[in-house]
Amino acid sequence: MTRVARDVSVQLFRRTPEGIRFLMLHRCAERGNFWQGVTGAPLPGESDLEAAIRETREETGYAVGVRLLELATRYAYALRPEEADQWASLYGPGVTSIPVVSFGAEVVAPSPPVLDPIEHDDFDWCTYEAALALLDWPVEADALDGRRRALTELFDFARR
Repeated sequence: MTRVARDVSVQLFRRTPEGIRFLMLHRCAERGNFWQGVTGAPLPGESDLEAAIRETREETGYAVGVRLLELATRYAYALRPEEADQWASLYGPGVTSIPVVSFGAEVVAPSPPVLDPIEHDDFDWCTYEAALALLDWPVEADALDGRRRALTELFDFARR
């Protein structure tokens, strides 16, 4: 087993004179060619919080530590049964779904993100509506609803 069967999803936002903006990252074509927030799996022995902090730093260069907020939105996505052999080699036998813990964080000094070119090839700071429209997850459609709910939860939090 090479990967922990759990994911973290982190949506970053900033406040601008024009309003709240969300960071959207574009996955390289080799990794799916879609838009998302920060995502990844914890390393063995790593907590979800530690994984969210590390993944954010690795994928954007931002240090969010104390500003990281665990969202109430949690969801899981089912792994495709027809790819069971692939999943067993990645996660171990018997894993049929991956639970996801959602986080959000405000970026207070918004220099451009430093993207990991192996994972992402573009970014954009979007309004809530634009981020929601860009947000995609073509691999497991059931995760898309969870990602959208997490973005909406963070938007409601940021407007307070």
